[in-house]
Amino acid sequence: MESAGFREIEVTDVTEDFIETAQAWFDAFAARERELRPLFCDQYDDRQKGRHDMIVGIGEGLLQRLLVSATAPYG
Repeated sequence: MESAGFREIEVTDVTEDFIETAQAWFDAFAARERELRPLFCDQYDDRQKGRHDMIVGIGEGLLQRLLVSATAPYG
């Protein structure tokens, strides 16, 4: 980002918060599977698998969530 001219670059690791969110999504969908499965049709299993894979990946250190902010270069 510096080479592109951005300044005041801040990187915050929000992985711990994100894993809590991903787990909450997974749990909420699982708890309401009977109502949600008809709404998502064939996508329900894929979405739950994706959430599960994210949780596992974060737990194994393969995935990380970062919040990046910076000041854009001026014209």
